[in-house]
Amino acid sequence: MKRLSSFFISVFILLSINLYGQDIYIGKIIYMPNPCQTEPCLPGMVFGLETTSNNYVLTINSNWIWSNNKLIVYDIEYLIDDEVEITGITTSKQDINSKEYIELEIDAIKKWTTNIKSLFFDSEKIYYNPLTQEITIEKPIQPQFLTLELYDMLGKMILRKTDVGNTVSIANLHQGVYVYRLLEDNRVIGAGKVVR
Repeated sequence: MKRLSSFFISVFILLSINLYGQDIYIGKIIYMPNPCQTEPCLPGMVFGLETTSNNYVLTINSNWIWSNNKLIVYDIEYLIDDEVEITGITTSKQDINSKEYIELEIDAIKKWTTNIKSLFFDSEKIYYNPLTQEITIEKPIQPQFLTLELYDMLGKMILRKTDVGNTVSIANLHQGVYVYRLLEDNRVIGAGKVVR
């Protein structure tokens, strides 16, 4: 019984470490030269993710996705220049020439929109109030159906608040430009930028 208990504790710790290490990255799908792993280097391109800060070699089950294949995840095909949100773990690596690159193991992926105008919201309806250090949301629907997501300019999600009211405090965030998404029942109804 003690061994079984230790086993479950070990599994829980491993799962916790794995989930903790995941981040969210926003960018567009690109082709990029495969990092050279053999001598001579094999020619070819692999699928990657381009963000404002880095390019990542995309992997599924620890394998690159070569450009002569399709990028299909959970039966959905993603194309070059698709804007996507990827949840996953990054690993820094070096090729045989000691050139560094970063792999991004895909755990979840979805297409992402940054249209500022939407069915219900535009950029004048969501704004930052520097006096209260809050984002103010003027909304025509019930707050319990809304979720606010805030991303930094590197594409990492830094805030996710469900059942938002009229205001969301961001006093603990650094000054800068952030991208927000407002969702109703997991459907994006507003997106844009907010300056703190």
